[in-house]
Amino acid sequence: MDREDKPMPTRPARREGASPLAELVDALMEDAATAVLIVASDGSLIRHNDAAPRLFGLSTAAMSRATGSDLLRTVVAGEDLLGDAQRAVRTEREAVLATAKAGDIPVRVRSHRLGDPPIVLVTIEDMTQTRRTQQDLRRHERLATLGQLSAGVAHEIRNPLAGIGTSAQVLLRRFEAGDERARFVQVILDEVARLDRIVSSLLQYARPRTPELRPSLLADCVQRVVALSAEMTIKAEVQVEVVAAPKLAHLWIDPDLVQQVLLNTTLNAVQAMPEGGTLRIEVRKVRHKRPPRGPGRRAEDLSGERARDESGWIEYQQIRISDTGVGIPKGVLAKLFDPFFTTKATGTGLGLSISQTIMQEHGGSIAVDSREGRGTTVLIDFPLEKRHGSRRQRDTSGDGAESAHRR
Repeated sequence: MDREDKPMPTRPARREGASPLAELVDALMEDAATAVLIVASDGSLIRHNDAAPRLFGLSTAAMSRATGSDLLRTVVAGEDLLGDAQRAVRTEREAVLATAKAGDIPVRVRSHRLGDPPIVLVTIEDMTQTRRTQQDLRRHERLATLGQLSAGVAHEIRNPLAGIGTSAQVLLRRFEAGDERARFVQVILDEVARLDRIVSSLLQYARPRTPELRPSLLADCVQRVVALSAEMTIKAEVQVEVVAAPKLAHLWIDPDLVQQVLLNTTLNAVQAMPEGGTLRIEVRKVRHKRPPRGPGRRAEDLSGERARDESGWIEYQQIRISDTGVGIPKGVLAKLFDPFFTTKATGTGLGLSISQTIMQEHGGSIAVDSREGRGTTVLIDFPLEKRHGSRRQRDTSGDGAESAHRR
């Protein structure tokens, strides 16, 4: 079809007797790339634009029957986005919407309260479709430079650190049992071990290991992490619930790296429940909108039958980790994945940054939603793509099989 023959986007019919201002609102609503909702004071939906049903995976008829509370429901139990919007003149925050048809969607929600009785204008930006801004690109460049510097500093620290540790061990062996000085040498050894852990985290963040992929079950990774953390959860009086959907397929993942992500997330959850609570881990299948194919992404990378869905959706296996802990303040939530950001006295601030890098290496994602006093939910998504598996099957001998792992 020639360029001039392409159909133009449809516009809403001009309303008879509509004022110029009303026509302007109509045009802005329909041109908006983000979903727009206008919600009455009683929570009923007055109006929405065409982008809203696409975001929620609903038909126009189903959309008209929905309420503001139905649509603005998040994965955090008890969270009330609509109530917050009705109480404040303006709000802006990131959240993960829990939708019946489109799965869990990371979004940026902005609201404006207007009139009396108040109506609320809500715009919802799908963060999975948002392109990086120039500011984001500059930030990533700075972080890349910081990573390179961190690797150099870590190497320079590790050698003298090893010397300090070895000397302290020799000194400790020279003291007899009960010698008061041995206690101070043990402090040196403990601090050397802590510094070594920090250095190892720096190196892993700056130079992440290439995943060695093999067909594995996410449920097996979860059970392994539950077993490893059993002593910690029992001591913290945390009840662990694991629910895995039946007949989930094997995924091409690096189980060791995935377990590292899960262990880090589990540790954070347990520490957020100082008085005990419930940690629930679910493994399930979900659908998300397919992101635009970027440069260098091959069409055959979506070679799985389910991943070929032409409707614009792609299937994932998801690990959903929810706790009943103290929750995360809004100001902290936006910084969780920033390198070296931590609220813990002894933390390095690299655990979630490394977890995010691991998930990106798997072609997946990790998202967090939380509310103070209500708990935190972490969503870890793995796409049902078989790019590594299909390459391995084409060449299963010698160097070919090894290169399929490390590509």
